Amino acid sequence: MAKLSYKVSYYVLYALFAIIAVVLVLFYCVGYNNPVGDLNSPQYTDALIFLKYALVVVTIALAVFASLAQFIASVKDNPKGAVKSLISLALLAVVIIVSYSLASTDTILVNGEPYTDTAMLKIADMSIFSMYILGAVAAIATLINMSGIFKK
Repeated sequence: MAKLSYKVSYYVLYALFAIIAVVLVLFYCVGYNNPVGDLNSPQYTDALIFLKYALVVVTIALAVFASLAQFIASVKDNPKGAVKSLISLALLAVVIIVSYSLASTDTILVNGEPYTDTAMLKIADMSIFSMYILGAVAAIATLINMSGIFKK
């Protein structure tokens, strides 16, 4: 079974590399005849944005699915360990809630026009704060791991 999962993940990885490479080549190498007011944007900007959205949504869905699958699989063998596996999801929820509460809805200027969609402003700020928090946690965890504090 491990061999099958390795093969599937191998082919999925390289398929994603190919899709990303094609979209990036289209974005950078195809013309700029999509005028937006006085500005000019590449023709395949929408394709790149939708690819990024799709990758983020699939990544989040797979992370939640994998955590829940691990929880369900470990409930039978080790109930206490199963509860511990849900801690990562709970901490992620806490980070999202904290970053959402820190987010601002102040109007910003986009291409000289005021942008007032408060929901999107709040989500954008939440995403930025979440990245800051998770990046700091990852850096601290890496430093702790490299220091060998928790090695037995």
